[in-house]
Amino acid sequence: MSQHTSAPGPEDLGTLYARLAEQAAKAEEYLELAKRSKADFVNYQDRVRRERTDWTRQALEGFVRELLSALDGFAMATFDDPRLVEAMRVVEKEFVRILGKYGITPIEVAGKAFDPNFHEAVGAEPGGTVLEEARRGWMFGDRVLRAASVRIVKPKS
Repeated sequence: MSQHTSAPGPEDLGTLYARLAEQAAKAEEYLELAKRSKADFVNYQDRVRRERTDWTRQALEGFVRELLSALDGFAMATFDDPRLVEAMRVVEKEFVRILGKYGITPIEVAGKAFDPNFHEAVGAEPGGTVLEEARRGWMFGDRVLRAASVRIVKPKS
């Protein structure tokens, strides 16, 4: 004996369609919620990554600013023994090399036009470019960590 099921009637199809539409709307709502949650989480991860980078950079900047004062001493040191002078220059070069590995580089000043974004004028002669460096300036990536103190050739008025 074969069992024959009757096809659903129009009322049953309407009810079934309404339930399916309701479930589809719920599924869409959950999908949108999941998408927003994922986007929020990705934004959170990006924010945490940026904050961690900023904190690391700020800590390194503070440390390096203090270290630069000690490094300035190498440039000012004078000794009678040429071997000692050479040893100091080697140590200074090594410090500069290590700082360079972390994106900290000296600001080039010789023969450059005076730029208050990178230079701090400590004296001037008639003219318009950097005459000499009084204290080395430093960059940290694309930011000025410490402006170079320079004597400039003042533009003629």
